[in-house]
Amino acid sequence: MPFLVRKINRAKWFQLDITKSDEVSADAITNCLKTTRNTLSVWHIESEDDLDNAALAIVANQEHLDTIDVVILDENSLQKYSLDVVVSPGETPVSSLINAHRDIAELTFTKLGQVKEHIIERIRHDKLKRYTVASLKKILLDAIAKGILQKNDLKETLRAKL
Repeated sequence: MPFLVRKINRAKWFQLDITKSDEVSADAITNCLKTTRNTLSVWHIESEDDLDNAALAIVANQEHLDTIDVVILDENSLQKYSLDVVVSPGETPVSSLINAHRDIAELTFTKLGQVKEHIIERIRHDKLKRYTVASLKKILLDAIAKGILQKNDLKETLRAKL
């Protein structure tokens, strides 16, 4: 079953009690669901066993090594909202993962609200994972050791943390 992975700020989603209500803070929407040209960037994985690949694609393009939270979206469930998921090249120095990138496209205010609803549902079902600095460092170093990622392709500030 295919999944889509999105980096979010966990604290923003828990500013209000989402276990009892579908209301979320405006910060969760404006910070975690920021769109560009009405698209939302996500990473495609075939199974949850591939989650570290999505984390690698995300963290390898960052300036700093910080703890991140990712939500695992069910791509098939998103179809009930008639959301368009399109293949688009991802911004990551991990060349083997560039084509794993997707955009949730042609978003409107209503459709973005549907994405929000799905994220709440996924958080309620424990489909949220935290990656610590130590775990991300290990993922990066393993990718470098396997030749999946070239250390020199990382931004200098991130490279200095390894």
